[in-house]
Amino acid sequence: MARDLARLREGLRAFLGCGKALSAVVPLSTGHSNETYRLDGLDRILRMPPSEEGLLPPYDMAAQHRVLAAMAGAPDGPPVPRVYELCTDASVIGDPFFVMECLRGEAFEYAVPDWLSSAPPSLPDAMCAQWIGAIARVHRLPRAAMPTPARTAQDEAAHWLAVARAAEAPALLLEVLEDLLARPPRASGPATPIHGDPKHGNCLWDARGRLLALLDWEMAGIGDPLLDLGYVMQFYDQGEVKLGAAGYELPGWWSRSRTIEEWESMTGRRALDLHRYEAIGVAKVAAIVQLGAHLYATGRAPDPRFAVWHTVVPPYVELAARCAGA
Repeated sequence: MARDLARLREGLRAFLGCGKALSAVVPLSTGHSNETYRLDGLDRILRMPPSEEGLLPPYDMAAQHRVLAAMAGAPDGPPVPRVYELCTDASVIGDPFFVMECLRGEAFEYAVPDWLSSAPPSLPDAMCAQWIGAIARVHRLPRAAMPTPARTAQDEAAHWLAVARAAEAPALLLEVLEDLLARPPRASGPATPIHGDPKHGNCLWDARGRLLALLDWEMAGIGDPLLDLGYVMQFYDQGEVKLGAAGYELPGWWSRSRTIEEWESMTGRRALDLHRYEAIGVAKVAAIVQLGAHLYATGRAPDPRFAVWHTVVPPYVELAARCAGA
């Protein structure tokens, strides 16, 4: 269900101290995850839960606001947008929300932008250094810097197993997650802050390849940092899956082995049992994709993007199984 933009505008004009300057609310990304709108006249961004049943509940706006505020205030933390007003009163514009800094940049995931495709190899190399460097900066922060509960690799496997079961996932995915739950990977050391979804598609860049921000922290928490590194690893050598892997083919983009080596050097940790952590990351994505397909098939989410997601599930489940058994 589309948002009533006029209601959003009028509610925000009344709620925000600078609201009178708001001229328009412009959708940037809406649908199955957090919704993002540009607030013209204020040079701000509005973040809200999805207006329909989404893929990553509970969409706790207050928790997301706390995480971004904590990361912005952490010494040597990653680059993130500043956060401003938080409203937990759904009556104001229909859902809880927060307002954050508007950064002028570009994110890419499924297609490489022209300014990057024509660049020399030195630019992808520098971008990878910034991206993996930002992730490592999260992992070097003290545990207390992340205002969220801790979760182990077993907790991750258990959570996505529950999601997969509820979404009537293929038996092989359930088997993979049950195996990861029963035989979790070894820990790399004490738990640290983790991002939860540190793919390159959650990076915001300027046209010179400078990293402006690491975005989308709704799955952030405290855990083994190899959960993040394993999640990144899944986008290498995907075969026919190709979910969000544009850019990896560019000359200068870091190889799998270099990414691991650089992360180990930056964090002082070893990538123990990384294939098992990668399996958790792949199974996590497979469970999310299966949930989208299930919501569409059962009529609970009419988002047309979900209509073909069932075709992606089998190869991704196979990839999870390969990683788990590597």
